[in-house]
Amino acid sequence: MKPSRRKFAQMAAGAVLAPLAPRFGWAQVSPTSQHVRVATGLLATWQSTAWLGAEAGVFKKRGIDLRLPAIAVGGPEAAAGLIRGDWEFAHTGSVPVAEEVLKGRDVVILAMPTADFPKSFVMTRKEITQLAQLEGKKVGVLTETGQTSTATRITVQKAGATATYLSLIRFDRIYAALASGEIDAGALPIDLRFAGQIRYGWNAFPMDSFDAPSVFATTRKQIVSDRPLVMNVMQGFVETIHLFKTRPDVVVPLLQRYVKIDDRKAAEELYAFRVPVFEKIPRPSFPQMQTLRDYLASKYSNAGSLQEADIADPSFIDELERSGFIDQLYAAAVK
Repeated sequence: MKPSRRKFAQMAAGAVLAPLAPRFGWAQVSPTSQHVRVATGLLATWQSTAWLGAEAGVFKKRGIDLRLPAIAVGGPEAAAGLIRGDWEFAHTGSVPVAEEVLKGRDVVILAMPTADFPKSFVMTRKEITQLAQLEGKKVGVLTETGQTSTATRITVQKAGATATYLSLIRFDRIYAALASGEIDAGALPIDLRFAGQIRYGWNAFPMDSFDAPSVFATTRKQIVSDRPLVMNVMQGFVETIHLFKTRPDVVVPLLQRYVKIDDRKAAEELYAFRVPVFEKIPRPSFPQMQTLRDYLASKYSNAGSLQEADIADPSFIDELERSGFIDQLYAAAVK
């Protein structure tokens, strides 16, 4: 670990927490908009929170002009863009964040919007009924080195097949390539699994890998430079999760647009599956920290010393819980 990252951690720990609006609700709107950029690693429901909040007007009501200049750029690129300053926040995987930290770079997890659940599958054409049949076949993945792509390779290799992998960057492109016959199999999220099975008769094989929850991240530098802005974004983020869990009339049509599902019934089923997965209190936590260390140990000699505090800052979610912000949101919803 490089001293510069430790210095960021110490500075962030000493920063004064911005006072929260007294009654919260939609909170105070700034006289001028605060411009915020967010990237997502995947085009998937579990990385949709910022987009949903922007489209539903949650962030706008908080005086935040939230834009998503990079959707589904892959987990590693979403994390790398934070370091370059291309965007201030990112939905990505916990593995890309941990990798950047082990390289001595500045990325930190603020929240885990969902609990862990089986979310990625190797989907094959209907005539391919066993993964071993992918020997010499083409398999679509997101990127060369991302968490989902690595899981795809592991799953296929464990089945005894040596395949050719094509980086297609986005799940919707993988889906289209599999539908057109350009590839024989592909990595797809549960969002698209059922659509592919119903429409094309594809077969689904759960991925065999360490599959940690997705995360919402920023940099410690960003926290030190403008902690009030980070808190404002996190309030909007938590409010959007509340919206997701309580307003299907708003969220289902938005999900149809985001995940590109034409069938309303399929979108409603996807929504119903997702509601209990989203966390009321999205605190970053790592009960499987040793599993994460073991997963990274073959690439990073310092992985064995990795701690939760190295990759996550739960102080924003902690403060939102202690202040009563989250409880007030849900109490208002049941009145």
